[in-house]
Amino acid sequence: MISNTIDVVAVYRALGDNVRLGMVQKIAAAQAPIASCDVVASCASLLRLSQPSISHHFAKLVASGVVRESKSGAQKLYEVDHDVLRHAGVHLDTLHNQ
Repeated sequence: MISNTIDVVAVYRALGDNVRLGMVQKIAAAQAPIASCDVVASCASLLRLSQPSISHHFAKLVASGVVRESKSGAQKLYEVDHDVLRHAGVHLDTLHNQ
């Protein structure tokens, strides 16, 4: 659900980092909530990031509203909040990692 007080600057700051942008693109490509372990494994191998570093990036994405976090048992699931992106004027298909 969209809040009327979406922090557009926070959305752009979250997406302004290449690691977080890549994470959002990976999550969005899943077309359904994706388990954190799948994103962590992918980022760890491709970007050579530690788990604490990836957790930090997840926290920034969730705090900005770009990504929603839910739990299924012990598993954390993530999905892109397309309504927040749309409200901020962001179209994922036009964003590219450098």
